[in-house]
Amino acid sequence: MTRAWHCWRESRLRFTVKLGGSILEAAPIRQGILSQVAQLRAEGNEVLVVHGGGKSLSRRLAQLNIPSRFVEGLRVTDAATLSVALMVLAGEVNKSLVADLERLGASALGLCGADAASVRCVPLSEAAGSADGLGFVGRPVSVNKSFFDLLLSQDIIPVVSSLALGPDFHFYNINADQMASACAWGTGCQALVYLTDVAGVLGGNGTTVRSAGPAEIEDLRNRHVITGGMLPKTLSCLEALERGVPSVYVLPGASPGVLRRVVDGTLSEGTCISKNDK
Repeated sequence: MTRAWHCWRESRLRFTVKLGGSILEAAPIRQGILSQVAQLRAEGNEVLVVHGGGKSLSRRLAQLNIPSRFVEGLRVTDAATLSVALMVLAGEVNKSLVADLERLGASALGLCGADAASVRCVPLSEAAGSADGLGFVGRPVSVNKSFFDLLLSQDIIPVVSSLALGPDFHFYNINADQMASACAWGTGCQALVYLTDVAGVLGGNGTTVRSAGPAEIEDLRNRHVITGGMLPKTLSCLEALERGVPSVYVLPGASPGVLRRVVDGTLSEGTCISKNDK
């Protein structure tokens, strides 16, 4: 499987990389990925980093005796959970990524959707049949492209945590896969790359789907082959494609040099979802 970007080679490539919670927990893998991000940025590519941090958040919630609940892969977020999410996701996890990138010689800026209205959302207060809904959970609806353009034009890597303001100017927790999708379509990225702790999207026979179009992904979702946390991830993939991102990748973050192979068009692992695949 290859998805080369040769038609854009005369100019900077712009793409969004989403780091999942499991990737963030594995220090050698995390450092390998961030090294690739810093190097690709140094070569003139424009890279946005969006991160989760669910494992860190769940761990801190457990320390505070606050239960973690999920509905169809989305974290139920009450007021207490939201307060901890702001501290962990927009604070500890975000700033540690910024520090790591700066240590690698890159210029990075940590932010959440509230900063400069970079990402705005609407609440999902009544969702998934839950009696009290999902609480303070949002869905991204707008992106401040000019703000990201400014950062990227100054060779800065935006590091975005998955929280944003709603129309009531209250903070909302956003699924990080959805946040990454919004950053990709909202800033005109040529690709969206999800780096995960799995080999890619799995098909009905349990093997990795190497390339697929939206219809095939929809079929896997409808047949309940895709379940759990892969449900919001693949929904975010489909939204990114629908809103103009040419290619979306779900890749094993532990594979050395995987981002380099995406850019060079030599990828041989993971899943690529594109409207060109029928």
